[in-house]
Amino acid sequence: MENEDLAALLGSAQQELQLLVTTMEGAAEAMQNINSAAVRINSLLDEIEEPLRTVLPFLAQAAQQFRPNS
Repeated sequence: MENEDLAALLGSAQQELQLLVTTMEGAAEAMQNINSAAVRINSLLDEIEEPLRTVLPFLAQAAQQFRPNS
């Protein structure tokens, strides 16, 4: 293998490795964003879950009162 071929091969490998690193960095950033969104959604659910559990029986009872008799 000539020096020029080896240099071209190494240059190509370096570009591929850089592309891989850039892709991995993008994937890591995307995972961080997804995790951040999941934390926010969990926090929101924690805030509304208990009040909903309290209100739902009353809403169900009210809905039955307005349901036409079959």
